[in-house]
Amino acid sequence: MKRAMYAVIVLWAVLTAVYMTNMGRADKVSISTAFTDSVDGEEWCELDTYIEGYGKFGVCYLTQEEKERLVENIASALGITSSYGLATVYEEEVNTTVLSKNSVNGSVTIKAITQEQQRTENTAEPAVTEPQVTGNTNGLAGTQPQAQYVYVNITVYNNIDCAVSYRELVEGMFDAMGIQGNVNMNLVGSLEGALNSTEKNELADGLLDRLGAKVVTENRDNDIFTIYAYSKGAGSYITIGGNKINMNIAIGYDEEQDRTKVYLASPINSLDY
Repeated sequence: MKRAMYAVIVLWAVLTAVYMTNMGRADKVSISTAFTDSVDGEEWCELDTYIEGYGKFGVCYLTQEEKERLVENIASALGITSSYGLATVYEEEVNTTVLSKNSVNGSVTIKAITQEQQRTENTAEPAVTEPQVTGNTNGLAGTQPQAQYVYVNITVYNNIDCAVSYRELVEGMFDAMGIQGNVNMNLVGSLEGALNSTEKNELADGLLDRLGAKVVTENRDNDIFTIYAYSKGAGSYITIGGNKINMNIAIGYDEEQDRTKVYLASPINSLDY
């Protein structure tokens, strides 16, 4: 099992390198440019990027060393090879190995999450192919297969030009590693003051037009302003009710800062607003 896991990681590293050389060749909508230009005559107070990816890596047994190597390999593909923190959090039936790095320009968090398998009276105990661990097991009951998940969060302050590249990089890693999950790209901008209903609609409609996106469903009430849409050139999508969605626009107001928050996510928003 260990050899198979190392083979997967090596294969992922090779395929990611190939994937990165081909990034940017397809003719796609410039999402960052569309977002930046969506406020005519005004200036953004801030423009930030948030990339979140989460998915199932598989059901297998990984040692603590292998989980640390897993998050370090992902970090290396993102250009992080030093000055990062590494820790493991043990909780009931779940333990998480976390690699994190923070700077004035942003942060990166990568997690390898182990969910111990639940057994019922009707479920046979899985066969153990390796010797049982004795003594200090660091929270593990043995070497039985466990559900393994991967979480990646990339935050970049005052820069959205990198958003699509980072999303494609994480998507490429997920594909090469066989991770079944989703990667969300979230662009967040803020404007001074509160926008009225007309201004919100003009901003959203202008953004949809720049993206070449068609509305799938929407709610433009004063308290909740959110639009789900689809654009052919905007990358990966999800399907809800038989409809493709890869654009999510939301607009809210932060009373404490007296700023309007504008969110553009693809395929959907994974942040609170």
